[in-house]
Amino acid sequence: METTEQAVQVTTPRQRRVGTFTLGIVLVTAGAGMLAAMFWPRFHPEWLLKASPCILILLGIETLFSARSGGRVKYDWLGMFLCFILTGAALCMYCAAWWVVNGGSLQSMQNASRWTGDDVYEMSYGWFDGADSHTMRLEAGDTLQGHIYTYNGWLEVEICDDDGNTLCEGSPLNGDQKIEITKTGDYTILVWGRRASGGFSFLRVPPETVPPPEEAPEIEPYSETAPEAEEIP
Repeated sequence: METTEQAVQVTTPRQRRVGTFTLGIVLVTAGAGMLAAMFWPRFHPEWLLKASPCILILLGIETLFSARSGGRVKYDWLGMFLCFILTGAALCMYCAAWWVVNGGSLQSMQNASRWTGDDVYEMSYGWFDGADSHTMRLEAGDTLQGHIYTYNGWLEVEICDDDGNTLCEGSPLNGDQKIEITKTGDYTILVWGRRASGGFSFLRVPPETVPPPEEAPEIEPYSETAPEAEEIP
C-alpha cells in the first residue's frame, strides 16, 4: 500500500499558481533595468515603462496554459489575486509611459533661447528633454566649430551631410567640437536633450584668407668679374 502511494506521489506533476512565472520575469527585468541605469548613463529607464504591456502578454499566456486539461498551472483565488496585482501594475506603468511619451513632450524645453542662421546654430536652455535640428550650407574647406556646455543631464549630437553620411555622432558630448568640411553641401545638425540644462553653439568658420606675399624687388645677379677701371687722363 505504501509503495502504491509513493508511486502516485512520484507520477503526480507539481502544480504552481498562475502569475508566478510572470511575477518572476517582472522582478528580474526591473532589477536588471535599475542596475543598468546606475552603471550605464546612456540607459533610459523609461524603456522599462514602455515595455509594460509585456506583463499582460506573459500573464495571458500563463492563463491560457492553466486552462489546458491536466496542466501544471493552478488557477485558484490566490492566483486570481496575483493576476489582479500584475494587471494593475501593468496599467499604472502604461499610464506613466504614455505621459512620458506624450505629456512630457509638451514641456520639452523651458527657459530656452534659440538662434539660427546661415552661419550659426545656438541654443541655451534651463530644461531640454526633446529633439531639435538645423540645416546649414557649408562649403568645402569650412570648419564647423561647436561648443557644448552641459550642467545637468546630457546632450546627444549627430551631424549628417545631404547624402546621409554621418560626420559626428556621440553621447554625451561636452566641450569643444571641430569638424573639417571636405565637400560642399547641406549639413543637418541633430541634437537630443536628455533632461539637460546648459547650451551649445555651432558656427561656420570659413577658411582663413592669407594675403599673397609682396613682390620682392629685382636684384641684379652677382658677377665675379671685376668692373673695368676707368682711364685717367
